[in-house]
Amino acid sequence: MSEETEAAEAFVKTVDEGEAYHALGALALLKATSEETDGAFSLVERRGDEDSVVTPLHVHRSADELWYVLDGEIRLFVDGRVRSAGPGDTAFAPRNVPHAFRIAADGTRCLLFVSPGVETLFSEVGTPVEEATVPTDGPDDAELARLDSFLADADVEMLGPSPFDTDADTDSDASTHTDTDTDT
Repeated sequence: MSEETEAAEAFVKTVDEGEAYHALGALALLKATSEETDGAFSLVERRGDEDSVVTPLHVHRSADELWYVLDGEIRLFVDGRVRSAGPGDTAFAPRNVPHAFRIAADGTRCLLFVSPGVETLFSEVGTPVEEATVPTDGPDDAELARLDSFLADADVEMLGPSPFDTDADTDSDASTHTDTDTDT
């Protein structure tokens, strides 16, 4: 006889619904947590303005990240190249591949599909907010201390500073869908 397991329950969340956090320079809106999907995946909507999120070069040892851009533009540094993604584009960083991420335009909205459990970063590091608004400033010292604490227990390795040269990387003539070689 097979053991019955409890299945995830169906749900619908409206555009601004979900646990909301100001986290690491942008809004993180938890649209589907690993708990809600019975461990299948997590989905987080990120909303931010240009350069509100610029991550250092890092690698996730046990988690994949996939971004689907709704509005604006993101840039992903992977394999020594900057790759831009605009509305309707998808960017993927598999586990064990060093990468960095940057919000590259004001009004950017993207969906972040991650391996189950990764969404806890936002609830453990960020600040809960009542309204789904974009923060007006970056992380403060307390948030950075919570990030350091989170990373100490996470399967993420920081490899170095951000590889983005934000002055050169924000060239207004650069179009989306571009791969740019970089020396970093």
